Amino acid sequence: MSFDNLPLHDAVLKTMVVDWGSAEIILFVSAFVIKGEAAVPCLLKFSSVTMFEGFRFNEWGASNSILDAKASGTEFTIQMQSGDVIKIKAASYAFQSDSL
Repeated sequence: MSFDNLPLHDAVLKTMVVDWGSAEIILFVSAFVIKGEAAVPCLLKFSSVTMFEGFRFNEWGASNSILDAKASGTEFTIQMQSGDVIKIKAASYAFQSDSL
């Protein structure tokens, strides 16, 4: 599944782990993988990370929900419903859910 089509809209970002030594970033989210059903725990893992930037200003109000996620080549952008943006440049990503 392409990054732009992952079920990340309205997913709740629980935890983000930056593993500097292995050049990985792992996002633990609760995502609505199956339409009409409850959100389930999922893992979004970026490998061979060469760039990471993010801020948490809550410009639009506090929220840990994802509004949108897009990719352009090897750059991945996650727009939070708070207005904050997470950018990651990585060689690859993997999305894992027991429901997929």
